[in-house]
Amino acid sequence: MSTPGKVVLRRTWPQRFVMTMCLGVIGAALAAAWFIDDFYVSVASIGRVSISREILISDTAPGEPVNFLLIGNDSALRLDPEDTVNLGREYDPRGTFNADSITILRVDPTAGQAWVLSIPRDLLVPIPRSSTYKINAALLIDGPERLIETITQEFGIVINHYVELDFFAFREVVDRLNGVPVWFDHPARDEGSGLNIPLPGCHVLDGRQALEYVRARKYQEFIDDAWVTVGRDDFGRIERQQDFLVLALDRAIDRGARNPTALAGLIEAGAESIVLDTKLPPAELIQLGEAFSEFNPENLERFALQVIDVRDDNDVYQGEQLLPDVNEPIFDIFRGEADLVQPSEVRFDLFAVDSQVLKEDGQLLLDLGFDIVQQRVVGTDFEDSVVVYGPGNEAEAETIARYLIPIPALVKDAQATRTVVYLGADHDQISWLIPHDVATTRRAIAAYGEIAIPDLSSTVAPSTTAASATSSTITTTTAVVADQLAGAPAEEKRIIGRPPEGQSCG
Repeated sequence: MSTPGKVVLRRTWPQRFVMTMCLGVIGAALAAAWFIDDFYVSVASIGRVSISREILISDTAPGEPVNFLLIGNDSALRLDPEDTVNLGREYDPRGTFNADSITILRVDPTAGQAWVLSIPRDLLVPIPRSSTYKINAALLIDGPERLIETITQEFGIVINHYVELDFFAFREVVDRLNGVPVWFDHPARDEGSGLNIPLPGCHVLDGRQALEYVRARKYQEFIDDAWVTVGRDDFGRIERQQDFLVLALDRAIDRGARNPTALAGLIEAGAESIVLDTKLPPAELIQLGEAFSEFNPENLERFALQVIDVRDDNDVYQGEQLLPDVNEPIFDIFRGEADLVQPSEVRFDLFAVDSQVLKEDGQLLLDLGFDIVQQRVVGTDFEDSVVVYGPGNEAEAETIARYLIPIPALVKDAQATRTVVYLGADHDQISWLIPHDVATTRRAIAAYGEIAIPDLSSTVAPSTTAASATSSTITTTTAVVADQLAGAPAEEKRIIGRPPEGQSCG
């Protein structure tokens, strides 16, 4: 755990390796669906840190969404001083550390959904009872409590549990998995971390290689007879690291992580280098495991904050700051403001171009529990289905979208006082038995880009709907959240390290 007053700053460049092992352990715990003694013994062997109940809000109700703060430290304790992990920095035999990665994992047992957010360690924020520093300084100043307090104060995100690990734990878990398969389209290297992949194709990375891969900050690939830097900016690096997490979780499941005996072995592998808060009992991990026993790692939604560099008058890098406004939809997810709402909590007007569709599907929506204020057939043809919502009603609009096939566009109208659903010519049916999952819904919504609100002024009196707008185009507000990492809808993006279609790796 953090030890105030004993930190040695060994370097100036941020490694920012993702919390793969830590998330892997948590992800594996989420996959454990049965109680066994070995599991309890393994968890009991993990180190613990006590955090004030005023800072760490751990008294959550069963089934309630939970936020884990996952810290990856750069301690090289128990590794050889000549190890590649110490390239470019002074070896510290005491094992003191910086927070190399700061990650928030949100799990919703009821919805069976999980989200992960990477926070840049160089992000400049006000530290409570201190000054403005890079966010990882909060851990150096006063340990986990000050970092948790900083995150809650600056982002409005409540933290429920704390997890911390080091390099050794990362390697041990990867090695216990017999490595993690990663596909390389080209030879790859990183002179800073020591990574060296001489040939393209499938490589099963052992613990040492995996650590070199996720730590890479000067990652290059040999393309067209030249070494080319790939993913120079923060988003490219974080995207590569987060995708490795999916590959690691896939490997853990393939190696039996859904079996509690195998899970206990994974936890035991890194137990000496993992720290949990004292309020995280094995029973809670078991309960989460029952809810996530069939969780598909590819459904883990992965986010990074949009930031800009901060430089002084001499153009010297000082850190990063948030890009104004665009990160709020991401924060809302981890604040719980974007949590699922039930159909009975959703009230809207329903318009359709087809009377039969309006009658049949309108009744299905009523049967599902939605509160439909009015239904109206309109004479104007419009192709795409659209849900128009007012300020503060995005979660309700998203709930409606989960039940429509195909998934409609979502458009925010600042003047709307009530949500309006337009079933266009593309509307097929209501997803009656199984609604779309959250990840699929949000990807589909983001893919629409700019969508025009149907102009029904000639057939619907303005007083009958708050969304009879005349504006021609409004951009969907959720697009930036899904597009920020890839620049394209997620369903079209191949996971980095996953083999192309027709190839296998493993």
